[in-house]
Amino acid sequence: MRRTLAAVVAVATSTLAIAACSSSGSSSTGSTSGGTSDSAAAASATNAGMAAAMQYEQQFLNSPTSIGITTPLKTKPEAGKLLVGLDSGLGSAKVLAQYWAQAAADIGWKYKDLISGSTPAAQQAAMNSAIQLNPAGILTSGIPNSTIQSQLALAAQKGIWVNSSADTSSPSGAMFDTSIASPAQLAQWGKMVAAYVVTQSKGKAVAQDFQLTAFPILLDFDTAFVAAVHQWCSTCKVTTNAVPAASLGTSALTSQVTSVVARNPDTNWLVFDLGDLEIGVDAAVKAAGVTGLSIGGLTADTPNIAGLKSGAETVWTAYSLPIVAYRQVDSMARKFENMPTLNAALPTQLITPQNVNSLVLDPAGNYVGVSDYRSQFQKLWLVGG
Repeated sequence: MRRTLAAVVAVATSTLAIAACSSSGSSSTGSTSGGTSDSAAAASATNAGMAAAMQYEQQFLNSPTSIGITTPLKTKPEAGKLLVGLDSGLGSAKVLAQYWAQAAADIGWKYKDLISGSTPAAQQAAMNSAIQLNPAGILTSGIPNSTIQSQLALAAQKGIWVNSSADTSSPSGAMFDTSIASPAQLAQWGKMVAAYVVTQSKGKAVAQDFQLTAFPILLDFDTAFVAAVHQWCSTCKVTTNAVPAASLGTSALTSQVTSVVARNPDTNWLVFDLGDLEIGVDAAVKAAGVTGLSIGGLTADTPNIAGLKSGAETVWTAYSLPIVAYRQVDSMARKFENMPTLNAALPTQLITPQNVNSLVLDPAGNYVGVSDYRSQFQKLWLVGG
């Protein structure tokens, strides 16, 4: 990796206070051993780990073709029901809300969007406002049950069902389904990225993992990523860094990242547990004179896909916000018909420089994955042509 020393020192000096407040230093590394036999054994283990990682990643390199569920509704849904979506206002959340609205329209229902923010107080206030609208259902993403516990109790009293994607909680009361983008799904994504990091680094990864701790569900990705890296590569290193929610989308975040890299000049990978976290980072490290970094992580947003196309970024998991939104609306429809919740994995893939130009995207550049997802859902819902 090549760096301009003066630029790196300047960045490190100007951002030390920010980094001290917002970066944790939980580090893990493989051990080294001495002696010819030990070296040979270590090399053999590294080769075996890389082969296993490569075998794992291969199954996620092609575009999916199915939405992952095939059981139709028993009857065509009753028209006119109201769904309310709690939208944090972040980039990817806005896209999810857009598709909540589209899915509701496709099934014959109405949709109302409310901004929920990223703090417990804002989320509780938004949930209270949603309940006051007396909808048939409320859609959320990433808000822990514990944050809105009293609101869920009130919703249950009023007969309002609640559905969440990206949730660590178990179903409880009004919250009847948390299976979509569940911890198991996040763990799979963590393992997918780990496989790519291990193989692309040829067993020499020195990774900085940046974690948005305000959303507990994201930490399941980080935990699985770190574990899988060390499962396949005893010589690789991963250091975790906590990112405050308040710094998302600000210069404080890019300053934190460049400061971490300046203090750890052997770093060759930056991994983020949300695509939105990375936006602006590749430009910031380049401006600091840092080259040779591979960048990737969980849930590519449109700027991350653009970064892959330009060569500035390296790998992201694909998260089809349209299919997530439709799965949540589908789950509501099944609940209204007293049908079982469908606990099925989401269609996904690893997005790399090799396949980024063949992705199925919407007109705005958001990842879709399955080209005919909309007609597949409409067929299950007994609507459309």
